[in-house]
Amino acid sequence: MLCIRAMNLSSIDLNLLVALNALIDERSVTRAAARVGLSQSATSHALNRLRDIFSDPLLVRSGRGMILTPRAQSMVGPLAEALRRLEQVIEDPCPFVPESSEQTFVIAASDYAQFMLLPALLERLASVAPGVNLRVRELGQLTAAPRLESGEVDIALPLGLPEHVPETLYRRDLFQLDLVCMVRSDHPTVGATLDVAQYAALSHILISARGDDVGVVDITLAKLGLTRRVALVVPHFLIAPHVVACTDHVLTTAGSVARAFEGHLPIRLLAPPLELERGTVSLVWHPRTQSDPGHRWLRAQIVEVSESRL
Repeated sequence: MLCIRAMNLSSIDLNLLVALNALIDERSVTRAAARVGLSQSATSHALNRLRDIFSDPLLVRSGRGMILTPRAQSMVGPLAEALRRLEQVIEDPCPFVPESSEQTFVIAASDYAQFMLLPALLERLASVAPGVNLRVRELGQLTAAPRLESGEVDIALPLGLPEHVPETLYRRDLFQLDLVCMVRSDHPTVGATLDVAQYAALSHILISARGDDVGVVDITLAKLGLTRRVALVVPHFLIAPHVVACTDHVLTTAGSVARAFEGHLPIRLLAPPLELERGTVSLVWHPRTQSDPGHRWLRAQIVEVSESRL
């Protein structure tokens, strides 16, 4: 096994190891010089420096050629392998070929982002990258930043306000929620429209992955001097419509989700009676994956799928 004392490693010019590898292979200063593109005198000088570093002659004259010392002989395989691995480290990464890739990507996403993007994204992958696999994790109450930094997650698709994404991460905003109000079809007090006072007086359902009791509706009502009763907080979008269908509660939610339940549940959709700040689904990734060919390709697929949904 090739062994260089750690105290000397920082002082070694890597070009010397390239020259040594050529000398070991060629057993000739002249041929080694031609192989690495140096003059014969420069290659001889490199050999002398290597002899000093290793405290060993490495190659010695024998007849008309040169032979390896035991120390040099022990380096034959390990040195070539070390240089090959070093070349792999510094060379450009292999291109990402979607058609033949079997890479697995991990995505942390809100359930709304999953609902909006996953069906179309999987349909696209089946066509252009049938071997690529996805593993989807919930964002939940945890921030995506440490999970992206550690490599536990490759991409995050949070739903919220863009300014909540740390500046240490890359972000591309995809689309905003189109908010609607949902009530059951035979709600006893809600007609074809809602006014602000009636809206504030109703019992509400709040969707909050973090379990917060306050949402954008509460913040907006507070500016008008009003409050509401939040009767139920749930972490997911997809359960709330079922609760609305059998109670007198009102749900303010994404129109794209709400319309998916029309015709399947006894519900009605109405325009919110006040202007509400709309959450944004963003594509978020860590700087360490910014230039990775596979990650760049997947991000492009997500962007194209999101644009096709607008």
